[in-house]
Amino acid sequence: MRQLWVITLLLIAAPLLAQTVNTPDAIIAQETAFWQSYRDGNTVDISKLLLPDFINVEQQIWNRDQVLNFVKQFHAHCTLAPVKLVDPHVTFLTPDIATLVYHATETPTCGTRTLSGDTNISTVWVRRDGRWQMHLHTEYAIPPK
Repeated sequence: MRQLWVITLLLIAAPLLAQTVNTPDAIIAQETAFWQSYRDGNTVDISKLLLPDFINVEQQIWNRDQVLNFVKQFHAHCTLAPVKLVDPHVTFLTPDIATLVYHATETPTCGTRTLSGDTNISTVWVRRDGRWQMHLHTEYAIPPK
């Protein structure tokens, strides 16, 4: 009888647990994890967050390997202050594809020089094999007023 209860509870809980994976908070948490890994220069963790066909669009269009190389080079001489996601908006295009759009201020320090810039950012997250990973990340630097 006890096994029947356990099985029944698992069958009831499984759909609820699956639903929690498709929440805006889950996507925002992944984006926050990306920025923390970027800030730490942790290319191993960043690589786990990027799909093999990942594309980054800024002034140039870079693939996954180019982004990982840039992060290594950046951290050889620079640091990045914490990046806070401001006014994030998540939209699920399908249960396995989500877009995230937000505003952030990026503040890198290279040597004795600190820069700061407001940026509009969008990311497309795709769930593959049960994990949310980045497919596309874009940044637009807002010109100073």
